[in-house]
Amino acid sequence: MGLRTLQAWCAAALLLASTIAAAQPAPGAAPTPEQIRAAIQSELPAPPDGFSWQLYKNTVFLKPAGWHAQEAKTPPGFPMATFATSPQAFSESSKFEMGLTVNVISGTQRLRGLEAKKAVALMLKPTLDVSKKEDVLVLSQQPAGDFERTIFRYRDAPSGMTPIIVHKFILANNVTDSVHIFMFESPEASWAENWAKYGAPVLSRLQVIPLLPPN
Repeated sequence: MGLRTLQAWCAAALLLASTIAAAQPAPGAAPTPEQIRAAIQSELPAPPDGFSWQLYKNTVFLKPAGWHAQEAKTPPGFPMATFATSPQAFSESSKFEMGLTVNVISGTQRLRGLEAKKAVALMLKPTLDVSKKEDVLVLSQQPAGDFERTIFRYRDAPSGMTPIIVHKFILANNVTDSVHIFMFESPEASWAENWAKYGAPVLSRLQVIPLLPPN
């Protein structure tokens, strides 16, 4: 199932949620977040073999079967929610070398006076400043409706540590005042295999649901 099919499925789920809301005592009322989530879950198509669907905040994406998963605590004063999953057991003090991390950030304009799209540039700057030119493998930005889509792939090889490849797919939306960061990382030695098996299937089939609150 490709991205267009997933977008069509999400549209059908939202239509179902609107229909449910219209049948409630207040006709024509907008569907509630609970109704939207229930509609999405009821309309989920069969996932590819080896994956299950994950509905986290206002995102839908594939989670590899059997992977460990955790939700990180939101930093005080910073409106960010984090979901992480990996085949390795991990914790705050024991990081994984391969896995997927999803950051949902909201309110940078409302709370900090910083547009979502400008916030992305500030988030990338520290990594770009310390990365060698040859370690920046992909960096591109382009508009996609209300979103600005950024793809940033780079090699991270601190001294004494396993070199890894990090791939970030970022969606910034000034209208909803939100930033979504989907990050897949893997040891460099097994990157091609892990990207083909896990990274590409996950990042090509994710969807943000603007009608759901980000946090």
